[in-house]
Amino acid sequence: MNLKEQLYVCTLAEVGNMSKAAEKLYISQPALSLYINNLQKRLGMQLFVRKNNVYSLTYIGEKYVEKSKKMLRLESEFEMELSNFVEGVTGRLKIGVQSIRAPHIIPDISRCFRENYPNIELIFNESNIQEIENLLSNNMLDLVIYTTIERKEEFDYIHIFDDPILLAVNSNSKLRRKAKWIDNGLFQYIDIRELQNEIFILPQRNQSLRQICEALFRKENFKPKKIIELRSIETIMKLVSSDFGIGFNRLSYAKNMAYINGINYLNIKQDEFKSELVIAYRKECEEIPNFEKMMSSIKKIINIDE
Repeated sequence: MNLKEQLYVCTLAEVGNMSKAAEKLYISQPALSLYINNLQKRLGMQLFVRKNNVYSLTYIGEKYVEKSKKMLRLESEFEMELSNFVEGVTGRLKIGVQSIRAPHIIPDISRCFRENYPNIELIFNESNIQEIENLLSNNMLDLVIYTTIERKEEFDYIHIFDDPILLAVNSNSKLRRKAKWIDNGLFQYIDIRELQNEIFILPQRNQSLRQICEALFRKENFKPKKIIELRSIETIMKLVSSDFGIGFNRLSYAKNMAYINGINYLNIKQDEFKSELVIAYRKECEEIPNFEKMMSSIKKIINIDE
C-alpha cells in the first residue's frame, strides 16, 4: 500500500506549516509545496487556505483528512498483520481431515496450535478422501491428512507412518487356528484362500479401505462368497465382534477401536499395496512462514497418538 498523498496532506494539516511539514516528511519544502498544489489542481478543490504561512483546512480539506486518517490507520494495521504473517505469528491454515480420523486428530492439533501458534486460524474440513483431495486440487484447502496407497504428482507429501490393513475375525473363530507366524510382526498371517466360505462385512465401494480390499481380491483372483456393505468401520467391527462375519480394518483404526471386545486381528499378504498415513499439501504451502515447523508439530502429535 502506498498512501503518500494522504500522509502528506495529513502532516501539513497537523503542523500547519509547509517547511515544518516537509522537515517531518524528510522531503524538501518546494517538493512538498508542488505536490500539494498539483493534488489540489487534480481534485479541482482547495484543501488548504494559506494565511501568513499558516495552512488551514477548507471544509473539503477537513473531509479529505478525516478519510485519509482512516486509510492511514488501516495501512498501519495491515503492515502490522503483514509483518506478523511474514514472521509466522499470524495466518490461516485450511486443513482437510479424513472423517474417520477427525475425532482423534482435530482436538490434538487444535490444542497444539492454541499453545504454540495462537494467532494461526485453523479451518477444518472433515470428509472422505476423494472430497478432500479434490478440495486440495482446487486450492480450497492448504493440506490434507489421510491414508493413501498412491501419491499424486501434483502434491507434496510428508510420510507419517505406514498403516497396513488387517483381517478382523471373531475371537472364537476357527480361522485363528489356520493362521501362522511367518515373521517377527505383531500379527499372525493367514492365506486369503482360507476365507473362501466366510461372510465379508466390508465398507462401501467409494471408501478407501474397500478399494484396497478389492485390489487385494483382484491380485489373488479371489471372490468372496457373500458381502455385506456398511459405511461405518466401527459398526463393521462390532458385527465381527458379534460373529456375524469377518472384515478388514487399518492398524491405526484398530488401535482407536480397542474398546470393542471379541476381535482378533490377522495379517494378510499385501506387499504391493503400501498404505500410509500422510500429510499432502500444495507446493506453494512451503512459502507459508513456519510451515515446516507446523507440519513437524502435526506429525509428532499424530505419531504420539498412535
